[in-house]
Amino acid sequence: REWTQLSVTTSKTNNMAPLPAAAPPREWTPAMQSDLARILSVGEECISEKELRGLILAKGRGTERFDDDGGVDVAPRIRLYDGFEPSGRMHIAQGLLKSVNVNKCTSPGTHSTFCFWVADWFALMNDKMGGDLTKIGIVGEYLIEVWKAAGMDLENVEFRWASTEITEKANVYWPLMLDVARRFNVTRIKKCCQIMGRMEGNLTSAQVLYPLMQCTDVFFLKADICQLGVDQRKVNMLAREYCDAAKKKFKPVILSHHMLYGLKKGQEKMSKSDPDSAIFMEDTVEDVERKINKAYCPVESEFALAAPGMGGDADAGKESMQLKEDTLKNPILDYVQHIVMSPPNSTFTCATASSPSEGKTYSNYEDVKTDFLNGEITPEQLKKGLIDSLNKLLQPVRDHFANDATAKRLLDQVREFKRSDATPAADDAVPKVFRLDLVEKGMIPANCHFVMAPLPSSNPTLQSASHLLAKLSAGGDDAKVLMLMDWTAKVNSALDSDAKVISAYYSVLLSSLRALDKHFNGDENSIMKNVTIVLQSEAILRDPSNYWISVINAGRHFSLDAVMGAGIGLGEGMKDSEGVGVVIGRLMMVADVLAVNPKSVALDAAVDDMGVALSNLSLQDGEAASTQSVEAHLIQEYYNAKLSHPALADQCPVPTITHITDGARLQLQPPRESAALKTEFDEYFLLDDPKVNAKSKMKKAFCEPGNVDFCPPIEILAYFGGLDSGTGKEVVIQRSPDNGGDVTYTSKSALLNDFESGALHPGDLKEVVSTVMVAFFTTLSEEIKKDGDAAKGAKALKAFEKKMSKQKKK
Repeated sequence: REWTQLSVTTSKTNNMAPLPAAAPPREWTPAMQSDLARILSVGEECISEKELRGLILAKGRGTERFDDDGGVDVAPRIRLYDGFEPSGRMHIAQGLLKSVNVNKCTSPGTHSTFCFWVADWFALMNDKMGGDLTKIGIVGEYLIEVWKAAGMDLENVEFRWASTEITEKANVYWPLMLDVARRFNVTRIKKCCQIMGRMEGNLTSAQVLYPLMQCTDVFFLKADICQLGVDQRKVNMLAREYCDAAKKKFKPVILSHHMLYGLKKGQEKMSKSDPDSAIFMEDTVEDVERKINKAYCPVESEFALAAPGMGGDADAGKESMQLKEDTLKNPILDYVQHIVMSPPNSTFTCATASSPSEGKTYSNYEDVKTDFLNGEITPEQLKKGLIDSLNKLLQPVRDHFANDATAKRLLDQVREFKRSDATPAADDAVPKVFRLDLVEKGMIPANCHFVMAPLPSSNPTLQSASHLLAKLSAGGDDAKVLMLMDWTAKVNSALDSDAKVISAYYSVLLSSLRALDKHFNGDENSIMKNVTIVLQSEAILRDPSNYWISVINAGRHFSLDAVMGAGIGLGEGMKDSEGVGVVIGRLMMVADVLAVNPKSVALDAAVDDMGVALSNLSLQDGEAASTQSVEAHLIQEYYNAKLSHPALADQCPVPTITHITDGARLQLQPPRESAALKTEFDEYFLLDDPKVNAKSKMKKAFCEPGNVDFCPPIEILAYFGGLDSGTGKEVVIQRSPDNGGDVTYTSKSALLNDFESGALHPGDLKEVVSTVMVAFFTTLSEEIKKDGDAAKGAKALKAFEKKMSKQKKK
């Protein structure tokens, strides 16, 4: 498209480059109107027609732009998308109706491309075809061959295989999925779970992950139009809501096609698990005749009841299956309208009361329905006409697989796969385990002690660093692995999911760990020297496929309630109003432990507001008494349930779990219920506090005379002074002779006794603690300055905090 140039004059010079004028709006033409009407005919609902019209103007007919050789159109095209799992069966709506819809959307000249997302990766996870990706790929090729035979024009169709795309572009796909997840709470994602046919109260954790991934697919594939069934409407709307949350300008258009009724009474949609609920593309002439003749075909409106034996939630979410009111719910009429008469210029012929021999040919569906309801067409005549029409439509597919060598070979292979897949596994068969193996990848030592770094904060505290060092120390002489949880931080919206600021936090944290380690252990006994640092995202990207399959498998094992922490004695657990990113993060934690396959894991115990560990636990059979956190429950339960087979237990033994419940308590103030009572950052020492803050914060620290239940100065002095550490260290508190003179302490208990009795005054105690902390923060500041990454990180955290403060004030 050529641009006209506009001359720009400034007050000083006229030598600025001319700016391009906005392209004049394109004229809406009859051909464009035809494209719009044809695409709209595909869906029961379009959100929105105005946006679809805008897409046609921006990318549709007439926007072609060719390369210098004039042979390749390089202009953006309208992109539509749908997905399918190669499970081995294709019902008639997926085969014939989808072929008609694709042809309508990609009609020559429309300047559009239909992208099929071949979900072979999900078939692998669901153990289709024995979990053999090669076999699953062959099934996918077979289904494509079905579409070709059904008349789908593949000229403007592309097939993208999830296993290849997600693996090769894992660094794009998974961060995008994590960003989608962090934008929504559990309540919103539960509403999408009808795409799996489950009610909200009966969900596995994986069932909240699937909608997030499907939403991610839309943006990963750069889809302009989501052309899926009405049953997918809620997750497609989630994609539009994500655009609002992520401030994306252009939302995908939602074009939802009709969902065919099941052939049995009360079936709101077809089911692959019930062969008689639908016509399938491989059905024989006899199959079609038998199924249609048995099908439900009411003449009068009835209240559609759930089919017998379907179960309480087999038809979950049925209110979303149909957008147009239909009290008749006649599947035979449904097939006539949406299968037989859906293609342009199609007709339907059947016998009627007035023409029982020759029959009547209809070109308008409403006429068929009217004649049926008026008794002009009997149910038997309607069914016979449908049987003839369906077999006529299916015959080219049957012929193709009988006569085309490639198609016949694919069909024979798929049939053989189905026979093999139907053979039950032996009772003692070793379960297949998908996991990232960081030992095999050479990233970590085997049989290590595993610690996960805390989620980042713009104000990292001394408490968090000291607690992390305690968790590392719990590994004794074993090799230690510290994982920096950058992707878990992202999905939990830590530091607004800013990768650079998250990295800045971990740089400061590591530098502080080394300073603490040096203070307590010196160079000779350093703990950090024996710690392998692993960045979570880098580890995942070494084998993203196996890692994320292990995440999803963990989700499939656990109920959503369990991952949210309900029913294990640790309080009520998460609320639905909380971010679903917490759920994803916990599933990732299980996969992280599997990836490390450690000898032991150190975790945070669930604690109350005063930092005291909760202990009112309801342990499951086989759980260790160390289960004092949701994370420990998930780890132990998964190992016991999924890795207990003798052949696996030796390779992946249940790790010992340690909770740090008696570490240093460096909190300076008691918990405050009201945010209005808080003084900014006075509750903890921060890792980037200047030494002057060490003195001023200690001066303000809570220190009630005689109160030894909560006395921060004593806790801090005992910790940094090394009392009760077994090293023989002592602390001298200097006082004037009038105040009792100097006193030396070699144990924390002696400090507590004197303070409780009044022999030790708060002022004298705070004075010595201030001196100790000023000395430590002087050392810490020097360590951070020496570490270039940490120094830059400290500045980045301050800049981020300043930016967030400005945003809060707006």
